[in-house]
Amino acid sequence: MSTFAAADLELLSELSRSNQIGHLAIVSRDGYPRTVPMNFVLVGDRIYFHGAPDGEKAEALARGDRVTFCVYTALAATPSYWRSANYACPASQYFRSALVRGRGGVVRDAGEKAAALQALMEKHQPEGGFERIDPANPLYSKALEETAVFRINIERIDTRAKLGQNLSEATRRTVIEKLVKRDGPGDAETARLMAQVKPVKLEEE
Repeated sequence: MSTFAAADLELLSELSRSNQIGHLAIVSRDGYPRTVPMNFVLVGDRIYFHGAPDGEKAEALARGDRVTFCVYTALAATPSYWRSANYACPASQYFRSALVRGRGGVVRDAGEKAAALQALMEKHQPEGGFERIDPANPLYSKALEETAVFRINIERIDTRAKLGQNLSEATRRTVIEKLVKRDGPGDAETARLMAQVKPVKLEEE
């Protein structure tokens, strides 16, 4: 049974569009958890990826094992001295993440397989430059037969975000203003998201 809110699926969708790689976790043959980085695409409430048709990953998915899949965005990191002259603990790393729980599966239907691969291509090569993947297209008939496509049927989504929710308004404003001033990679996006969690009016410089 699926137990996830529309907001969780929305965040998963947003993270999926902005991240090329997610991490699939299975239980390996020796009983240890194994995490595998994967190119992936989210279509509706299913996650698709392709890979080798053999191996323990393929075996676990073909059995319909319980699996987890994590996608996250690491946002800006902030130094401790932004909030304290000497105390190390205020150093922080902001992020957003979604952890999916579900059942693995192998895509057998040629139409679903083609649609999944087409969605993967549109995500990873949005500029195009290839013929549409279609079972009726002779260009792809052999590749569709030989390529293994897997899916995760999503049962649960747990989302997390560290965006300064637990900071006081004054401290959050200070962090946002310093992010805007620093203007390093990811700073503007982190400041924007922090302001959305609890609106903070930035003071004019």
